[in-house]
Amino acid sequence: MSSQPPTGPPSGPVPRPSGPAPGPPPPSGSGAPRGGRRRKRTLIGAGAAAVVLALVVVLVVSLGGDGDDDGGGSAVSPAPTDTKAAEAAAHAVATRVALAPPDWGSGFTQHKPYEVDPAPESLVRENCEFASRPSRIGTLASLQRNVTETASGIAGTSEVKVFADEATAKQYLADARDNIHRCPDQFRGKERWNGVREASPPQLPGFDELVSEEGRQVVSANGATVNDLYVIATGRDGRNILSAYVVGKADLDAQIQKYATDSLQKMHQRLGQQPEAAAGR
Repeated sequence: MSSQPPTGPPSGPVPRPSGPAPGPPPPSGSGAPRGGRRRKRTLIGAGAAAVVLALVVVLVVSLGGDGDDDGGGSAVSPAPTDTKAAEAAAHAVATRVALAPPDWGSGFTQHKPYEVDPAPESLVRENCEFASRPSRIGTLASLQRNVTETASGIAGTSEVKVFADEATAKQYLADARDNIHRCPDQFRGKERWNGVREASPPQLPGFDELVSEEGRQVVSANGATVNDLYVIATGRDGRNILSAYVVGKADLDAQIQKYATDSLQKMHQRLGQQPEAAAGR
């Protein structure tokens, strides 16, 4: 999530390690996970049936992983049988729970891109490069909304992920922790972050797990030296993952921390509301 540093309104939240991160789409034509084997085209007689069966097995195995060994993130569970209905229900939850500018407070406006849907996952490679990848198998919805506070230059992102089951959500959060601890100093292009660490999470009731990440961006995307603090507060409630990312000038530390905590709490409150009650707010 990094943003160009807030020297005035930031040029945009760009997700930091283990938080939401707009990333490149999968390579065109790659409908199956990487590592799938090429199919031999012709066989004769009874041998063809055996090869077809073998290919089915290979396809099933290849679909069991996300195809990227960097930084963890193996798939845990398949999507439900009625995938379309499950995805529609999950997307409705994500759309209802993710925050709009007024939810952050007065002075916040939409930031482009305002909504990233689907939002990919973050990844910290073994060489400490911050990157992103498509969502893992078992992700039913992954939606992100970006905002900016004009006066302070603080940028915020709320993200909601809904998984097929609790086991996949737990694995996602475990992988997020691995990302945090992989490298204290990270990079992406010209961008540099220092002091990446797992911090004490906000004390919020109702979550099954809470994780907090903090760090400083010291070089922006255009190569300029900056001193920006970012905080990512993430909570798991069952199979749902909620994240609030906030970045701003380092001297706005207390304000950044408060926005992250308050935004995560607000999303959790929305998650617990019945859709009818939320619509009638």
